[in-house]
This record gives sequence, structure tokens and C-alpha cells, in this order.
Amino acid sequence: MEARGAHGCGALQGFAVKMQFGFSRRKLLNFDVFPLHPGGPAGSERLESGFLCREARRIVNPGVHAVRAVGDFLFRIYSIDESSAEFRDRIADALVLNDIDAKSENHERMLQVKRVSQITLLHAPALDAIEGVAHAFSTRRADHTSLTLGPTSSDNPLIPINRARFMAAAGVPGWPILKLKQIHSNIVHDMTDTWSSNEPLEGDAGVTAVRGAVLSIQTADCVPILIADRHARVVAAIHAGWRGTAARIAQRTVSVLCEKYSVSPSDLIAVIGPHNAVCCYEVGEDVVQAIQDPDSFERQPEWEKPHFNQALANQRQLVEAGIPESQIVTSSLCTQCRADLFFSYRREGKHAGRLLSIIGLAP
Repeated sequence: MEARGAHGCGALQGFAVKMQFGFSRRKLLNFDVFPLHPGGPAGSERLESGFLCREARRIVNPGVHAVRAVGDFLFRIYSIDESSAEFRDRIADALVLNDIDAKSENHERMLQVKRVSQITLLHAPALDAIEGVAHAFSTRRADHTSLTLGPTSSDNPLIPINRARFMAAAGVPGWPILKLKQIHSNIVHDMTDTWSSNEPLEGDAGVTAVRGAVLSIQTADCVPILIADRHARVVAAIHAGWRGTAARIAQRTVSVLCEKYSVSPSDLIAVIGPHNAVCCYEVGEDVVQAIQDPDSFERQPEWEKPHFNQALANQRQLVEAGIPESQIVTSSLCTQCRADLFFSYRREGKHAGRLLSIIGLAP
């Protein structure tokens, strides 16, 4: 069966997709489509083998399932002009995402949710207040619940399209995405051009004063950190897993930023995004020894191993680098706990999708 996106616009206009459906298995090409119906091929097989007491013929009535397939295709895939999209975007945040960062007593220090063209993203009021700085943290929620934005090395054709949708929702459509080949290091790049939008640079943090482009960090449990100068002269993005934290990647990034751009740490605003939080992030004693910050670990009688507070460890590094603690916003959202919002490598394994955190300077 071949279906064409009649409602597409711009780069998506005329976009064609071929979808093949079989009975012994369902083969889905190019689209992140969930099983259409509990009475699909698997249900048909159960009916014939159980109720009719014969081997399933694995034949479907095309007049029924083709209609279901096309209907589901039109509803789920790139419904840019869908009539209900605007209404859905207006649904109250509390109904859409429940209690985002509900633990925070200060709403100005919480991440806020935004829905644009059915893409759900998070943003920080502390960075919103800086004119000329654009930023966003992605979630897995769109018109479905698997909006993966990486890894960039994947051959999944959905990823560049999902990234384009996310960038448009974040208010930076068409901006180059400056990429890193993340290796859990303390390597920081000063990105003075947009070359890395085509060839990712090996490292785990970037700083830039290039306007009209965004720095990007991919995560699925590690800590994304976005930093901006309050005068919108330069921005930074950091990927901090436990190895990067042990290598003091956050502190090093602030040092590079301030040295190269003559910025005072007291003029920086930092936001620590959603990550695998201390409630879930169980680690071994080797990690405790590598981090060398006992206050960043918690031990409970019911826990077999210590739990690592990634956010606290990186916050302490940012403070040591000179950023006032009052200018550091830390999300309490846990990627492992909140399966409704985030991908998690710990929870889903190597096939987990990827989240994207971006920050850039307006032209």
C-alpha cells in the first residue's frame, strides 16, 4: 500500500511513504507507527487458531485493514495541518504533562512546558528572560509518544524530520545545529563557524558566539546543561555523564567560555535539564571513587548500592567555576522515572530514543 501526505507543506509537500503490512509480522518502513488495532494480524491468527480450531491463513480483508491503516497514517504522521492540532496545543499544561517539576517551591526556577504544533518541549524562564537567547529541552511527546531526535549516527529517516519539527516548535526553524560526537570526556570546543552542523566534533561541550545557530546536546539519562551570558554575547551547552562529571566538564566549560570571550562567571545563567536523578541513578563504588565528591551520593538502607546525584555534582562544579548558586536552575525531572516524558537508557536499553537540548543566539 502506498500513501501520500496530502496535507504536507514546505519541505514535506508531496512526501511519499510506502508502508507494507504482513500477517506473520508487520513491517513498518520510515514511520514511527504503533500497532493499528488489537484485532490486527495477531488477533486474526488467534481467532482462527483458537475459536475456529484451524491454522491461521494469514489473509486479511483488504477492505477493512487498508482503511484502518490509512486512517491511522493520516492521524499520526506529520499532521501539520490537522484541524485539531491548534486545539490540542491549547490544552492546559497540567492536563498534558501533570506536575512538571512540582517539587520546586519557586515557579520561576521550574522548567515550563510548551506545546507547539503538537510538539511538547520544556524551557526555563531564567533563559527566556535573556533577550536574544533561544533554547529548549525536548521530550518524547508529540502527536505520538516516541519523538526521538537522535542519535545522529542512526539511519532512521525520521530523525532529521523530527529534528526539523522540534526546531520549528522551539522558534528556531532552519537554524544550523552544531553537533558533538559525544564521548564522555572533558573536551570543550569553541565553535566559531557552522562546520560542525555537517561534521560533528568529538567532545562533550561547546561554546559559541555564532548567531543564528544552536549548540546541541543529546541525552537519554546524562545531564544536559545550557549556559548563557545575561547580555546574550555567548552561550554554551554541556553533556555530563558520570565520566564527564568526574573529568569536571562543567567547570572546564565555564573556564573556556570566560577565557575566550572575556565574560565574567557572575554574568552567566545555567540550567541543568532533565536527567537520571538521585532517586533512580544507582552506581557502583568505582563511580564514587571517580567523582571524589561524597556529598553527591546518597545511601539508603533499602538501596543495595549508592545513588549518584548528578545534578548536585555538576551544580557544585558550576559554583566553583564562579557562577552564583542563585543563577543556576536545576530541574528535578527524572528521565528514568518519567517514562511518559523522556527516553531513558537505563530503563529502555540500547534502543532508547534520544532527547535534544539546544541553545543559541538570535541573528
